[in-house]
Amino acid sequence: MKSAPFLFLLGLLGLVTAQTQDPALLDLLRENPDLLSLLLQSNEHRAPLVKPNVVLLVADDMGSGDLTSYGHPTQEAGFIDKMAAEGLRFTNGYVGDAVCTPSRSAIMTGRLPVRIGTFGETRVFLPWTKTGLPKSELTIAEAMKEAGYATGMVGKWHLGINENSSTDGAHLPFNHGFDFVGHNLPFTNSWSCDDTGLHKDFPDTQRCYLYVNATLVSQPYQHKGLTQLFTDDALGFIEDNHADPFFLYVAFAHMHTSLFSSDDFSCTSRRGRYGDNLLEMHDAVQKIVDKLEENNISENTIIFFISDHGPHREYCEEGGDASIFRGGKSHSWEGGHRIPYIVYWPGTISPGISNEIVTSMDIIATAADLGGTTLPTDRIYDGKSIKDVLLEGSASPHSSFFYYCKDNLMAVRVGKYKAHFRTQRVRSQNEYGLECAGGFPLEDYFDCNDCEGDCVTEHDPPLLFDLHRDPGEAYPLEACGHEDVFLTVKSTVEEHKAALVKGTPLLDSFDHSIVPCCNPANGCICNYVHEPGMPECYQDQVATAARHYRP
Repeated sequence: MKSAPFLFLLGLLGLVTAQTQDPALLDLLRENPDLLSLLLQSNEHRAPLVKPNVVLLVADDMGSGDLTSYGHPTQEAGFIDKMAAEGLRFTNGYVGDAVCTPSRSAIMTGRLPVRIGTFGETRVFLPWTKTGLPKSELTIAEAMKEAGYATGMVGKWHLGINENSSTDGAHLPFNHGFDFVGHNLPFTNSWSCDDTGLHKDFPDTQRCYLYVNATLVSQPYQHKGLTQLFTDDALGFIEDNHADPFFLYVAFAHMHTSLFSSDDFSCTSRRGRYGDNLLEMHDAVQKIVDKLEENNISENTIIFFISDHGPHREYCEEGGDASIFRGGKSHSWEGGHRIPYIVYWPGTISPGISNEIVTSMDIIATAADLGGTTLPTDRIYDGKSIKDVLLEGSASPHSSFFYYCKDNLMAVRVGKYKAHFRTQRVRSQNEYGLECAGGFPLEDYFDCNDCEGDCVTEHDPPLLFDLHRDPGEAYPLEACGHEDVFLTVKSTVEEHKAALVKGTPLLDSFDHSIVPCCNPANGCICNYVHEPGMPECYQDQVATAARHYRP
Protein backbone atom coordinates (compact mmCIF):
# COMPACT_ATOMS: atom_id res chain seq x y z
CA MET A 1 0.00 0.00 0.00
CA LYS A 2 1.43 3.39 -1.00
CA SER A 3 2.03 5.95 1.72
CA ALA A 4 -0.03 9.15 1.95
CA PRO A 5 3.01 11.35 1.12
CA PHE A 6 3.63 9.22 -1.96
CA LEU A 7 0.04 9.59 -3.18
CA PHE A 8 0.02 13.30 -2.38
CA LEU A 9 3.24 13.75 -4.33
CA LEU A 10 1.80 11.95 -7.35
CA GLY A 11 -1.23 14.22 -7.28
CA LEU A 12 0.91 17.26 -6.74
CA LEU A 13 3.18 16.48 -9.67
CA GLY A 14 0.17 15.79 -11.86
CA LEU A 15 -1.38 19.14 -11.06
CA VAL A 16 1.88 20.96 -11.64
CA THR A 17 2.23 19.29 -15.01
CA ALA A 18 -1.30 20.19 -16.02
CA GLN A 19 -0.66 23.81 -14.93
CA THR A 20 -4.35 24.76 -15.30
CA GLN A 21 -6.18 22.42 -12.98
CA ASP A 22 -5.51 24.23 -9.73
CA PRO A 23 -4.08 27.78 -9.93
CA ALA A 24 -4.22 28.09 -6.13
CA LEU A 25 -1.89 25.11 -5.75
CA LEU A 26 0.54 26.61 -8.25
CA ASP A 27 0.49 29.87 -6.27
CA LEU A 28 1.23 27.86 -3.11
CA LEU A 29 4.26 26.29 -4.73
CA ARG A 30 5.49 29.65 -6.02
CA GLU A 31 5.19 31.14 -2.53
CA ASN A 32 6.80 28.08 -0.89
CA PRO A 33 9.59 26.90 -3.20
CA ASP A 34 10.98 24.56 -0.55
CA LEU A 35 7.75 22.53 -0.33
CA LEU A 36 8.36 20.35 -3.37
CA SER A 37 12.02 19.94 -2.45
CA LEU A 38 11.13 18.72 1.03
CA LEU A 39 8.65 16.22 -0.36
CA LEU A 40 11.19 14.90 -2.82
CA GLN A 41 13.82 14.63 -0.10
CA SER A 42 11.54 12.51 2.06
CA ASN A 43 12.59 9.53 -0.13
CA GLU A 44 9.27 7.86 0.67
CA HIS A 45 8.27 8.40 -2.94
CA ARG A 46 10.95 5.96 -4.09
CA ALA A 47 9.65 2.41 -4.20
CA PRO A 48 12.01 -0.16 -2.62
CA LEU A 49 13.05 -1.61 -5.99
CA VAL A 50 13.72 1.78 -7.58
CA LYS A 51 17.43 2.40 -7.06
CA PRO A 52 17.61 0.99 -3.54
CA ASN A 53 20.47 2.07 -1.32
CA VAL A 54 23.13 -0.61 -0.95
CA VAL A 55 25.07 -1.13 2.28
CA LEU A 56 27.91 -3.65 2.34
CA LEU A 57 29.16 -4.68 5.79
CA VAL A 58 32.32 -6.79 5.88
CA ALA A 59 33.79 -8.43 8.97
CA ASP A 60 37.48 -9.35 9.06
CA ASP A 61 38.70 -12.93 9.66
CA MET A 62 35.26 -13.97 10.92
CA GLY A 63 34.46 -17.66 10.84
CA SER A 64 31.31 -19.23 9.48
CA GLY A 65 30.49 -20.49 12.97
CA ASP A 66 31.03 -17.32 15.00
CA LEU A 67 27.48 -15.99 15.06
CA THR A 68 24.69 -17.37 17.21
CA SER A 69 22.54 -17.54 14.09
CA TYR A 70 25.14 -19.83 12.53
CA GLY A 71 25.22 -22.13 15.52
CA HIS A 72 27.81 -20.86 17.99
CA PRO A 73 26.81 -22.35 21.37
CA THR A 74 28.14 -19.67 23.74
CA GLN A 75 28.28 -16.41 21.80
CA GLU A 76 25.54 -14.02 22.86
CA ALA A 77 23.03 -13.09 20.18
CA GLY A 78 23.13 -9.59 18.74
CA PHE A 79 21.70 -7.42 16.01
CA ILE A 80 23.40 -9.26 13.15
CA ASP A 81 21.56 -12.37 14.31
CA LYS A 82 18.32 -10.36 14.18
CA MET A 83 19.16 -9.49 10.59
CA ALA A 84 19.73 -13.18 9.89
CA ALA A 85 16.34 -14.05 11.41
CA GLU A 86 14.47 -11.32 9.56
CA GLY A 87 16.46 -11.52 6.33
CA LEU A 88 17.91 -14.28 4.18
CA ARG A 89 20.68 -16.36 5.74
CA PHE A 90 22.80 -18.34 3.30
CA THR A 91 24.56 -21.57 4.25
CA ASN A 92 26.63 -21.75 1.05
CA GLY A 93 28.23 -18.32 1.00
CA TYR A 94 31.73 -18.12 -0.48
CA VAL A 95 34.56 -15.62 -0.96
CA GLY A 96 37.02 -15.36 -3.83
CA ASP A 97 40.10 -16.13 -1.73
CA ALA A 98 41.05 -17.20 1.78
CA VAL A 99 43.26 -14.22 2.70
CA CYS A 100 42.55 -10.50 2.90
CA THR A 101 43.91 -8.68 -0.15
CA PRO A 102 42.81 -11.08 -2.90
CA SER A 103 39.43 -11.65 -1.23
CA ARG A 104 38.78 -7.91 -0.94
CA SER A 105 39.83 -7.35 -4.53
CA ALA A 106 37.23 -9.94 -5.54
CA ILE A 107 34.56 -8.24 -3.42
CA MET A 108 35.34 -4.86 -4.98
CA THR A 109 35.43 -6.07 -8.61
CA GLY A 110 33.33 -9.25 -8.84
CA ARG A 111 36.28 -11.08 -10.38
CA LEU A 112 38.60 -13.82 -9.20
CA PRO A 113 41.97 -12.49 -7.97
CA VAL A 114 43.78 -14.61 -10.57
CA ARG A 115 42.16 -12.45 -13.27
CA ILE A 116 42.97 -9.19 -11.48
CA GLY A 117 46.58 -9.99 -10.62
CA THR A 118 46.21 -9.79 -6.82
CA PHE A 119 48.64 -12.64 -6.25
CA GLY A 120 52.40 -13.15 -6.14
CA GLU A 121 55.07 -14.72 -3.98
CA THR A 122 53.45 -12.86 -1.09
CA ARG A 123 49.69 -13.20 -0.68
CA VAL A 124 48.69 -9.69 0.45
CA PHE A 125 49.63 -6.06 -0.17
CA LEU A 126 52.20 -4.91 2.39
CA PRO A 127 52.86 -1.29 3.40
CA TRP A 128 55.93 -1.26 1.16
CA THR A 129 54.22 -2.81 -1.89
CA LYS A 130 54.34 -0.31 -4.76
CA THR A 131 51.24 -1.60 -6.51
CA GLY A 132 47.55 -1.66 -5.64
CA LEU A 133 44.18 -2.65 -7.01
CA PRO A 134 44.51 -1.88 -10.75
CA LYS A 135 42.65 1.21 -11.85
CA SER A 136 41.65 -0.71 -14.97
CA GLU A 137 39.34 -2.77 -12.75
CA LEU A 138 35.84 -1.37 -12.28
CA THR A 139 34.99 -1.34 -8.57
CA ILE A 140 31.53 -1.61 -7.08
CA ALA A 141 31.83 2.07 -6.10
CA GLU A 142 32.56 3.10 -9.68
CA ALA A 143 29.71 0.95 -10.99
CA MET A 144 27.26 2.53 -8.56
CA LYS A 145 28.50 6.05 -9.35
CA GLU A 146 27.67 5.36 -12.99
CA ALA A 147 24.15 4.47 -11.82
CA GLY A 148 23.83 7.84 -10.10
CA TYR A 149 24.67 6.75 -6.56
CA ALA A 150 26.67 8.61 -3.93
CA THR A 151 29.47 6.35 -2.69
CA GLY A 152 31.21 6.12 0.66
CA MET A 153 33.46 3.83 2.65
CA VAL A 154 34.97 3.52 6.11
CA GLY A 155 37.22 0.93 7.71
CA LYS A 156 39.81 -1.47 6.38
CA TRP A 157 41.05 -1.11 2.79
CA HIS A 158 44.12 -3.37 2.28
CA LEU A 159 44.20 -2.89 -1.48
CA GLY A 160 47.29 -0.73 -1.72
CA ILE A 161 48.55 2.57 -0.32
CA ASN A 162 51.42 4.42 -2.04
CA GLU A 163 53.35 3.98 -5.29
CA ASN A 164 56.26 6.40 -5.58
CA SER A 165 56.44 8.21 -2.24
CA SER A 166 55.26 7.84 1.33
CA THR A 167 52.46 10.33 0.80
CA ASP A 168 51.16 9.96 -2.77
CA GLY A 169 48.19 7.75 -1.79
CA ALA A 170 48.07 6.41 -5.33
CA HIS A 171 46.09 3.30 -4.42
CA LEU A 172 43.77 4.59 -1.71
CA PRO A 173 39.95 4.28 -1.96
CA PHE A 174 39.34 7.78 -3.32
CA ASN A 175 41.08 6.63 -6.50
CA HIS A 176 38.55 3.84 -6.93
CA GLY A 177 35.21 5.58 -7.03
CA PHE A 178 34.49 6.54 -3.43
CA ASP A 179 33.15 10.09 -3.07
CA PHE A 180 33.44 9.96 0.70
CA VAL A 181 36.17 8.14 2.62
CA GLY A 182 36.08 8.48 6.38
CA HIS A 183 38.40 6.98 8.95
CA ASN A 184 40.17 4.03 7.37
CA LEU A 185 42.99 1.57 7.82
CA PRO A 186 44.82 1.60 4.49
CA PHE A 187 46.76 -1.52 5.53
CA THR A 188 45.08 -3.55 8.27
CA ASN A 189 44.63 -4.20 11.94
CA SER A 190 47.04 -6.94 12.95
CA TRP A 191 48.95 -8.62 15.76
CA SER A 192 51.67 -5.99 15.17
CA CYS A 193 49.22 -3.22 16.10
CA ASP A 194 48.41 -4.55 19.58
CA ASP A 195 48.29 -1.61 21.99
CA THR A 196 47.18 -3.52 25.08
CA GLY A 197 50.64 -4.80 25.98
CA LEU A 198 49.50 -8.41 25.76
CA HIS A 199 51.42 -9.36 22.62
CA LYS A 200 53.53 -6.28 21.82
CA ASP A 201 55.31 -3.75 23.99
CA PHE A 202 54.53 -1.06 21.41
CA PRO A 203 52.68 -1.13 18.08
CA ASP A 204 54.72 -1.40 14.90
CA THR A 205 54.63 2.07 13.30
CA GLN A 206 55.59 0.57 9.93
CA ARG A 207 52.28 -1.30 9.80
CA CYS A 208 49.84 0.57 11.99
CA TYR A 209 48.26 3.89 10.97
CA LEU A 210 44.88 5.50 10.73
CA TYR A 211 43.79 7.74 7.87
CA VAL A 212 40.86 10.02 7.12
CA ASN A 213 40.46 9.76 3.37
CA ALA A 214 44.07 10.22 2.15
CA THR A 215 45.37 12.03 5.26
CA LEU A 216 47.35 10.18 7.91
CA VAL A 217 45.87 11.25 11.25
CA SER A 218 47.41 8.83 13.76
CA GLN A 219 50.49 6.59 13.73
CA PRO A 220 50.15 4.11 15.34
CA TYR A 221 46.52 4.29 16.49
CA GLN A 222 44.51 3.50 19.58
CA HIS A 223 42.03 0.69 19.19
CA LYS A 224 39.60 1.92 21.82
CA GLY A 225 37.09 4.06 20.02
CA LEU A 226 38.13 2.81 16.55
CA THR A 227 34.79 1.14 15.81
CA GLN A 228 33.00 4.26 17.04
CA LEU A 229 34.98 6.38 14.55
CA PHE A 230 34.01 4.08 11.69
CA THR A 231 30.39 4.01 12.83
CA ASP A 232 30.08 7.77 13.29
CA ASP A 233 31.46 8.32 9.79
CA ALA A 234 28.98 5.81 8.37
CA LEU A 235 26.08 7.50 10.18
CA GLY A 236 27.19 10.90 8.91
CA PHE A 237 27.36 9.62 5.33
CA ILE A 238 23.83 8.21 5.58
CA GLU A 239 22.52 11.46 7.05
CA ASP A 240 24.15 13.53 4.33
CA ASN A 241 22.93 11.31 1.48
CA HIS A 242 19.60 9.88 2.66
CA ALA A 243 17.59 11.82 0.06
CA ASP A 244 19.34 10.14 -2.87
CA PRO A 245 20.52 6.61 -3.72
CA PHE A 246 23.81 5.70 -2.08
CA PHE A 247 26.30 2.85 -1.76
CA LEU A 248 28.07 2.52 1.59
CA TYR A 249 30.94 0.11 2.28
CA VAL A 250 31.73 -0.48 5.97
CA ALA A 251 34.78 -2.71 6.44
CA PHE A 252 35.13 -3.48 10.14
CA ALA A 253 38.47 -4.14 11.83
CA HIS A 254 36.65 -6.76 13.92
CA MET A 255 37.32 -9.74 14.15
CA HIS A 256 41.00 -9.62 13.14
CA THR A 257 43.68 -9.91 15.79
CA SER A 258 44.72 -7.78 17.56
CA LEU A 259 41.42 -7.97 19.38
CA PHE A 260 39.95 -4.82 20.86
CA SER A 261 36.75 -3.33 22.17
CA SER A 262 35.72 -0.13 23.89
CA ASP A 263 35.10 -0.02 27.63
CA ASP A 264 31.35 -0.40 27.05
CA PHE A 265 31.89 -3.92 25.68
CA SER A 266 34.91 -5.17 27.61
CA CYS A 267 34.11 -8.12 29.87
CA THR A 268 30.53 -8.43 28.55
CA SER A 269 30.71 -11.78 26.76
CA ARG A 270 30.93 -15.21 28.33
CA ARG A 271 33.08 -16.11 25.32
CA GLY A 272 35.85 -13.73 26.37
CA ARG A 273 37.64 -11.07 24.36
CA TYR A 274 36.54 -12.45 20.99
CA GLY A 275 32.94 -12.32 22.12
CA ASP A 276 33.37 -8.75 23.38
CA ASN A 277 34.63 -7.75 19.95
CA LEU A 278 31.67 -9.37 18.24
CA LEU A 279 29.17 -7.67 20.56
CA GLU A 280 30.73 -4.31 19.70
CA MET A 281 30.33 -5.04 15.99
CA HIS A 282 26.70 -6.07 16.57
CA ASP A 283 26.14 -2.69 18.20
CA ALA A 284 27.76 -0.79 15.32
CA VAL A 285 25.58 -2.60 12.78
CA GLN A 286 22.48 -1.80 14.83
CA LYS A 287 23.38 1.90 14.92
CA ILE A 288 23.70 1.91 11.12
CA VAL A 289 20.29 0.26 10.69
CA ASP A 290 18.76 2.61 13.27
CA LYS A 291 20.02 5.57 11.23
CA LEU A 292 18.34 4.14 8.12
CA GLU A 293 15.09 3.78 10.04
CA GLU A 294 15.42 7.27 11.51
CA ASN A 295 15.55 8.63 7.95
CA ASN A 296 12.67 6.39 6.79
CA ILE A 297 14.83 4.64 4.22
CA SER A 298 15.25 1.16 5.72
CA GLU A 299 12.75 -0.27 3.24
CA ASN A 300 14.72 1.38 0.42
CA THR A 301 17.98 -0.21 1.54
CA ILE A 302 19.44 -3.65 0.92
CA ILE A 303 22.17 -4.70 3.37
CA PHE A 304 24.77 -7.41 2.77
CA PHE A 305 26.72 -8.77 5.73
CA ILE A 306 29.70 -11.05 4.99
CA SER A 307 33.20 -11.89 6.16
CA ASP A 308 36.27 -11.56 3.95
CA HIS A 309 37.27 -15.20 4.59
CA GLY A 310 37.49 -17.83 7.31
CA PRO A 311 39.08 -17.58 10.78
CA HIS A 312 42.75 -17.58 11.77
CA ARG A 313 42.54 -20.80 13.75
CA GLU A 314 46.17 -20.71 14.91
CA TYR A 315 45.19 -17.82 17.20
CA CYS A 316 43.14 -20.21 19.34
CA GLU A 317 40.68 -18.18 21.48
CA GLU A 318 41.65 -14.99 19.65
CA GLY A 319 40.73 -16.59 16.33
CA GLY A 320 37.28 -17.40 15.08
CA ASP A 321 35.20 -20.53 14.66
CA ALA A 322 34.90 -22.32 11.32
CA SER A 323 31.99 -24.42 12.59
CA ILE A 324 32.11 -27.94 11.18
CA PHE A 325 34.23 -26.89 8.23
CA ARG A 326 37.78 -28.05 7.78
CA GLY A 327 40.61 -25.52 7.69
CA GLY A 328 40.44 -21.75 8.01
CA LYS A 329 42.13 -18.58 6.84
CA SER A 330 44.61 -19.17 3.97
CA HIS A 331 43.20 -22.64 3.16
CA SER A 332 41.28 -23.93 0.16
CA TRP A 333 39.30 -26.20 2.47
CA GLU A 334 35.75 -25.05 3.18
CA GLY A 335 36.78 -23.33 6.42
CA GLY A 336 38.83 -20.82 4.45
CA HIS A 337 36.25 -19.90 1.80
CA ARG A 338 32.86 -20.54 3.45
CA ILE A 339 31.55 -17.48 5.29
CA PRO A 340 28.48 -16.06 7.04
CA TYR A 341 26.38 -14.41 4.33
CA ILE A 342 23.26 -12.46 5.31
CA VAL A 343 21.06 -10.25 3.13
CA TYR A 344 18.61 -7.96 4.93
CA TRP A 345 15.92 -5.90 3.24
CA PRO A 346 12.80 -5.30 5.36
CA GLY A 347 9.58 -5.63 3.43
CA THR A 348 11.24 -6.89 0.26
CA ILE A 349 13.24 -10.02 1.09
CA SER A 350 11.25 -12.76 2.83
CA PRO A 351 12.94 -14.17 5.95
CA GLY A 352 14.42 -17.59 5.52
CA ILE A 353 17.42 -19.85 5.07
CA SER A 354 18.85 -20.56 1.63
CA ASN A 355 21.18 -23.38 0.65
CA GLU A 356 21.88 -21.84 -2.75
CA ILE A 357 25.50 -21.07 -3.67
CA VAL A 358 26.26 -17.34 -3.49
CA THR A 359 29.58 -15.54 -3.48
CA SER A 360 31.04 -12.22 -2.35
CA MET A 361 31.69 -11.52 -6.04
CA ASP A 362 27.92 -11.52 -6.68
CA ILE A 363 27.41 -8.31 -4.70
CA ILE A 364 28.68 -5.94 -7.39
CA ALA A 365 26.55 -7.61 -10.08
CA THR A 366 23.47 -7.63 -7.84
CA ALA A 367 23.94 -3.99 -6.80
CA ALA A 368 24.37 -2.94 -10.43
CA ASP A 369 21.26 -4.91 -11.41
CA LEU A 370 19.19 -3.29 -8.67
CA GLY A 371 20.64 0.15 -9.44
CA GLY A 372 19.68 -0.04 -13.08
CA THR A 373 23.14 -0.22 -14.62
CA THR A 374 25.20 -2.89 -16.36
CA LEU A 375 28.77 -4.06 -15.94
CA PRO A 376 31.29 -3.91 -18.81
CA THR A 377 31.17 -6.71 -21.36
CA ASP A 378 34.90 -6.58 -22.17
CA ARG A 379 35.88 -8.84 -19.27
CA ILE A 380 34.73 -11.99 -17.52
CA TYR A 381 32.83 -11.55 -14.26
CA ASP A 382 32.82 -14.46 -11.83
CA GLY A 383 30.08 -12.81 -9.82
CA LYS A 384 26.48 -13.06 -11.00
CA SER A 385 23.39 -11.10 -10.05
CA ILE A 386 21.48 -12.96 -7.36
CA LYS A 387 18.52 -10.60 -7.52
CA ASP A 388 16.15 -13.44 -8.42
CA VAL A 389 17.58 -15.64 -5.67
CA LEU A 390 16.85 -12.88 -3.16
CA LEU A 391 13.45 -11.76 -4.39
CA GLU A 392 11.93 -14.89 -5.87
CA GLY A 393 13.77 -17.78 -4.25
CA SER A 394 15.23 -18.81 -7.59
CA ALA A 395 18.09 -21.27 -7.99
CA SER A 396 21.66 -20.02 -7.82
CA PRO A 397 23.20 -18.80 -11.08
CA HIS A 398 26.34 -20.73 -10.12
CA SER A 399 26.89 -24.30 -11.26
CA SER A 400 30.55 -24.24 -10.17
CA PHE A 401 32.99 -22.43 -7.89
CA PHE A 402 36.79 -22.27 -8.16
CA TYR A 403 39.15 -22.20 -5.18
CA TYR A 404 42.47 -20.48 -5.84
CA CYS A 405 45.58 -19.96 -3.74
CA LYS A 406 47.68 -17.31 -5.48
CA ASP A 407 47.35 -18.37 -9.14
CA ASN A 408 47.13 -22.08 -8.32
CA LEU A 409 43.78 -23.77 -8.88
CA MET A 410 43.46 -25.81 -5.69
CA ALA A 411 39.91 -27.14 -5.99
CA VAL A 412 36.61 -26.80 -7.79
CA ARG A 413 33.04 -27.29 -6.64
CA VAL A 414 30.61 -28.62 -9.24
CA GLY A 415 27.10 -28.95 -7.88
CA LYS A 416 27.36 -30.79 -4.59
CA TYR A 417 30.79 -32.26 -5.34
CA LYS A 418 34.14 -30.69 -4.53
CA ALA A 419 37.36 -31.95 -6.11
CA HIS A 420 40.73 -31.01 -4.57
CA PHE A 421 43.78 -30.98 -6.82
CA ARG A 422 46.00 -29.73 -3.99
CA THR A 423 45.35 -29.57 -0.27
CA GLN A 424 47.15 -27.67 2.48
CA ARG A 425 48.03 -29.28 5.76
CA VAL A 426 45.37 -28.71 8.38
CA ARG A 427 45.82 -29.58 12.02
CA SER A 428 43.12 -30.24 14.56
CA GLN A 429 42.19 -27.40 16.89
CA ASN A 430 43.75 -29.45 19.69
CA GLU A 431 47.07 -29.39 17.84
CA TYR A 432 46.88 -25.64 17.28
CA GLY A 433 46.04 -25.37 20.96
CA LEU A 434 49.35 -26.94 21.92
CA GLU A 435 51.07 -23.82 20.56
CA CYS A 436 48.87 -21.59 22.74
CA ALA A 437 48.72 -21.26 26.52
CA GLY A 438 45.28 -22.27 27.72
CA GLY A 439 43.78 -20.80 24.56
CA PHE A 440 45.96 -17.65 24.72
CA PRO A 441 48.00 -17.31 21.47
CA LEU A 442 51.72 -16.89 21.94
CA GLU A 443 52.85 -16.45 18.35
CA ASP A 444 51.72 -14.69 15.19
CA TYR A 445 51.99 -17.42 12.56
CA PHE A 446 50.37 -19.66 9.97
CA ASP A 447 50.99 -23.38 10.15
CA CYS A 448 50.57 -23.61 6.37
CA ASN A 449 50.16 -20.44 4.37
CA ASP A 450 51.65 -21.93 1.22
CA CYS A 451 50.05 -22.86 -2.08
CA GLU A 452 52.75 -25.33 -2.99
CA GLY A 453 55.66 -26.98 -1.19
CA ASP A 454 56.17 -29.19 1.85
CA CYS A 455 52.82 -28.57 3.53
CA VAL A 456 50.82 -29.01 0.32
CA THR A 457 49.77 -32.39 -1.10
CA GLU A 458 48.90 -32.92 -4.76
CA HIS A 459 46.10 -35.33 -5.67
CA ASP A 460 45.77 -37.28 -8.91
CA PRO A 461 43.02 -38.27 -9.24
CA PRO A 462 41.52 -35.35 -7.33
CA LEU A 463 40.33 -35.81 -3.76
CA LEU A 464 36.53 -35.85 -4.04
CA PHE A 465 33.91 -34.94 -1.42
CA ASP A 466 30.12 -34.76 -1.38
CA LEU A 467 29.51 -31.41 0.37
CA HIS A 468 25.83 -32.11 0.91
CA ARG A 469 26.46 -35.24 2.93
CA ASP A 470 29.92 -34.32 4.18
CA PRO A 471 30.34 -30.53 4.47
CA GLY A 472 33.26 -31.04 6.84
CA GLU A 473 35.28 -32.80 4.10
CA ALA A 474 36.06 -35.76 6.32
CA TYR A 475 35.19 -38.67 4.02
CA PRO A 476 36.79 -38.69 0.56
CA LEU A 477 34.77 -40.60 -2.02
CA GLU A 478 36.13 -43.59 -3.88
CA ALA A 479 36.92 -43.03 -7.53
CA CYS A 480 35.07 -46.20 -8.47
CA GLY A 481 31.43 -45.34 -9.01
CA HIS A 482 32.05 -41.63 -9.51
CA GLU A 483 33.54 -41.72 -12.98
CA ASP A 484 30.87 -39.39 -14.36
CA VAL A 485 31.63 -36.84 -11.62
CA PHE A 486 35.33 -36.82 -12.50
CA LEU A 487 34.48 -36.29 -16.16
CA THR A 488 32.25 -33.34 -15.25
CA VAL A 489 35.01 -31.89 -13.06
CA LYS A 490 37.53 -32.28 -15.87
CA SER A 491 35.33 -30.59 -18.48
CA THR A 492 34.42 -27.76 -16.06
CA VAL A 493 38.09 -27.02 -15.35
CA GLU A 494 39.04 -27.22 -19.02
CA GLU A 495 36.32 -24.74 -19.94
CA HIS A 496 37.39 -22.41 -17.13
CA LYS A 497 41.07 -22.51 -18.07
CA ALA A 498 40.34 -22.01 -21.76
CA ALA A 499 38.73 -18.65 -21.00
CA LEU A 500 41.14 -17.62 -18.24
CA VAL A 501 43.51 -14.72 -18.85
CA LYS A 502 45.72 -14.39 -15.79
CA GLY A 503 46.44 -10.91 -14.53
CA THR A 504 50.00 -9.66 -14.08
CA PRO A 505 51.18 -10.55 -10.54
CA LEU A 506 51.00 -7.42 -8.41
CA LEU A 507 52.17 -8.38 -4.94
CA ASP A 508 55.96 -8.57 -5.30
CA SER A 509 57.12 -5.04 -6.15
CA PHE A 510 58.59 -3.47 -2.99
CA ASP A 511 60.06 -0.13 -1.92
CA HIS A 512 60.40 0.55 1.80
CA SER A 513 60.73 4.29 1.20
CA ILE A 514 56.98 4.49 0.41
CA VAL A 515 55.86 3.29 3.85
CA PRO A 516 53.69 6.01 5.46
CA CYS A 517 55.53 8.06 8.09
CA CYS A 518 53.94 11.12 9.67
CA ASN A 519 57.18 12.43 11.20
CA PRO A 520 60.54 10.68 10.63
CA ALA A 521 62.16 12.83 13.29
CA ASN A 522 59.78 11.37 15.88
CA GLY A 523 60.09 7.73 14.84
CA CYS A 524 56.90 7.97 12.75
CA ILE A 525 54.74 8.58 15.83
CA CYS A 526 51.97 11.20 15.66
CA ASN A 527 48.75 11.84 17.57
CA TYR A 528 49.20 8.68 19.60
CA VAL A 529 49.26 8.18 23.35
CA HIS A 530 50.40 4.73 24.44
CA GLU A 531 48.08 3.50 27.21
CA PRO A 532 48.56 -0.27 27.52
CA GLY A 533 46.42 -2.22 29.91
CA MET A 534 43.59 -4.68 30.21
CA PRO A 535 40.32 -4.72 32.17
CA GLU A 536 40.31 -6.48 35.52
CA CYS A 537 38.41 -9.46 34.15
CA TYR A 538 41.33 -10.30 31.82
CA GLN A 539 44.16 -10.06 34.30
CA ASP A 540 44.65 -13.81 33.92
CA GLN A 541 45.73 -13.14 30.32
CA VAL A 542 48.06 -10.40 31.49
CA ALA A 543 49.64 -12.94 33.84
CA THR A 544 49.89 -15.54 31.05
CA ALA A 545 51.57 -13.02 28.75
CA ALA A 546 54.00 -12.06 31.51
CA ARG A 547 54.96 -15.70 32.10
CA HIS A 548 55.65 -16.43 28.45
CA TYR A 549 56.95 -13.12 27.07
CA ARG A 550 58.74 -11.68 30.11
CA PRO A 551 59.88 -14.59 32.30
